[in-house]
Amino acid sequence: MKTEPSPFLAKVRETIASHRMIAPGDLVLVAISGGADSTALLHSLVQLKPTLKHRLRAAHLHHGIRGRAADADAEAAAALARRLRVPFIQHRVDAPAHAKAHHLSLEVAARELRYEWLEAAADRCRANRIATGHTRDDQAETVLLNLLRGAGPRGLAGIPPVRGRIIRPLLAVTHVEAKACCRANGLAYRLDRSNLDLAFARNRLRHDIMPALQRLQPAVVSHLVRLAEIMRDEDDAFSELTEAILDRLGDVRERRISFSLSDFPALPKAIQRRVLRAGVARLKGNMLDLDLERTEALLRLALSGRTGAVIELPSGLQIERKYDELIIAAQPGAPQPPASGEWTLPVPGEILLPEIGLRITARPSRSRRHPRDPFSALLDADKLTTPLTVRTRRRGDRFRPLGLKAPVKLQDFFVNAKVPRAERDRIPLVISASRIVWVVGYRISEDAKVGEATRRTIRLDASRTNP
Repeated sequence: MKTEPSPFLAKVRETIASHRMIAPGDLVLVAISGGADSTALLHSLVQLKPTLKHRLRAAHLHHGIRGRAADADAEAAAALARRLRVPFIQHRVDAPAHAKAHHLSLEVAARELRYEWLEAAADRCRANRIATGHTRDDQAETVLLNLLRGAGPRGLAGIPPVRGRIIRPLLAVTHVEAKACCRANGLAYRLDRSNLDLAFARNRLRHDIMPALQRLQPAVVSHLVRLAEIMRDEDDAFSELTEAILDRLGDVRERRISFSLSDFPALPKAIQRRVLRAGVARLKGNMLDLDLERTEALLRLALSGRTGAVIELPSGLQIERKYDELIIAAQPGAPQPPASGEWTLPVPGEILLPEIGLRITARPSRSRRHPRDPFSALLDADKLTTPLTVRTRRRGDRFRPLGLKAPVKLQDFFVNAKVPRAERDRIPLVISASRIVWVVGYRISEDAKVGEATRRTIRLDASRTNP
């Protein structure tokens, strides 16, 4: 007789299905800390394997904080993986040293190192997904923290269920439900005492502010989670509209965007702000310099600024008003910042990388002959997962160059290929299922080469955009 899944497992399964988090055959790297949330996460994903047909690896990062308690967390994580028969990997970093070297808070330093290592570990084991144990409570706290920091719609959208290959299957369940799942299944979990330290803003909110808000409004968590869902949907819709308007008004070239201001004043003010921010983001890769004050200054420049007026951003970009045109470009003499971002390359299809000044096209091909041009590549279609992804390098990237038996560090490949240090952060990488298959302009991967058994090929071409 078929038994129904527990309410907890049903919620997890529904979250995975509604956001298309896991596909059959996916290898999911599960981040486990030893706490209740990640313990419940790993147990749930093990229970769902017969249904979802995925594979699992468990990963634990020791942050070099909390001494013996952290050692015990690592031992508990390893024991959990053994009990659930999930392959396990672990690593240790020095978060305090990272925080000191980069002038970060300990909390931010630990988060940076955690995600860097998870991405690198996923690359090494070729995981399609990285699962983290963020819960409904984490979502509500994030929205409220961002609100208190003065965030806009994107900040109020909270934690995305899916970001790149990172997935959050527990966003529909609470921390209390995660602990209950552990107890019901006889799973021990660790208590991180640092979560009680009120020196951290999130802990103060969790232990002082949220209980007070719940006394005032018992449904506050549900309301904050619902707000995140609404803001995420609206931000996605407005972002799509904004990009279309920028494409219509703007002239995008390498390290320069200019767009006509003749139609700009007629746009709603919310769209005006977004168009300006999107223009900066296209060149810079993010909007970290654009707080409300700077955004309003750009808006005043666009609407009523005098010809020749300039606003400079700390990133090395400047925005200049010229009659009925606004120009966003690098400041004269400013070094080019590292390119950043991630683009989806459909097959067939084409993408423009304005930060790098390249256009990359992909199309099915019948050829089996390797192009001589280093800015063209021919790959075995059956060895690829489409659509492809294009991005710049990340810490820990590894690559198996054509002709080599084993992967090497991408950094070492660049050194051996005599790639100038200043160019390395601006070289596009074509990615398939988390593997680098082409370092544009240099080498394809052994993993995607065309061989005697190749039946279908994909041709990739990179070309400079018009200056």
